[in-house]
Amino acid sequence: MAKIKIQKGLSDADMMKHFKADDNFEETMFDMERVANKPTIHQSTKRKEDSFYREFLTEKVETLIGKMLLDIKMEYFKEGEGAFSIQVKRDGKNIVLETAPKKVKP
Repeated sequence: MAKIKIQKGLSDADMMKHFKADDNFEETMFDMERVANKPTIHQSTKRKEDSFYREFLTEKVETLIGKMLLDIKMEYFKEGEGAFSIQVKRDGKNIVLETAPKKVKP
């Protein structure tokens, strides 16, 4: 059997620095009490409205719109335009995104 050499003169903190305790019942109960007693932060109605409207945009739709807008931005860049603006319009049951180069103020 191998001998383990114990260093002498260590403080309690030095002896315990590599010790990691498993979760025990008491700590779990204290954590549950802390979570239960934590004050509730209410969301503003504006946030709720925004999340309601974003509900219709799936990740796939957002990605497709983002890719198309990037393509348009690159086309404007190749034409020598810097930035562009986007206008959202409704045409019957269709939604139309119109882009135009931003005018630079002299």
